[in-house]
Amino acid sequence: MKMPIRYLPGVFAVMGGALLLLLSRRKVAIPIAILATMLGLCCMEAEYWVAHGFPRSEIPFFASTLLLSLTALLFGVLGGTALAILGLGFFAYVNLRYGAPYLPDYVMPILYAFTLARCRRQLNWEGPGLLRAGSTEGFWIALTYFFTVWRTSDLSKWGWITGGPW
Repeated sequence: MKMPIRYLPGVFAVMGGALLLLLSRRKVAIPIAILATMLGLCCMEAEYWVAHGFPRSEIPFFASTLLLSLTALLFGVLGGTALAILGLGFFAYVNLRYGAPYLPDYVMPILYAFTLARCRRQLNWEGPGLLRAGSTEGFWIALTYFFTVWRTSDLSKWGWITGGPW
């Protein structure tokens, strides 16, 4: 069975982001995690281009998100923390408001959650139980994905992922 071209950007974001995160060493873990989110953003825009063509109205938003990510790289761990919190908040809002019909809509929050967990661990901003770095982010992902799947179903927007018309 041949994979449709529509899935390639999302699959590339998953594989590329996971590979970057797995191969990163402790010393460069935060910059690599930020680069993984930038790769995901590029793949997300590529998937929109495959779906609809790349609208000119999307260019300022895409450029500003890349600039924000580059700025986070300059500020290191604190920049990564701020970027991850903004990314998680943004995707929670957009996915719950409009549904999540594309594969990168589900990949990007995970990349931001990994970035936040690594930043919190390095900053020692963690506590026991649910406050442990990684646990809080995992709980956030599980909760928002539950509501995202519900919202996407409610809006009947599964066509792109399931291969049907969108």
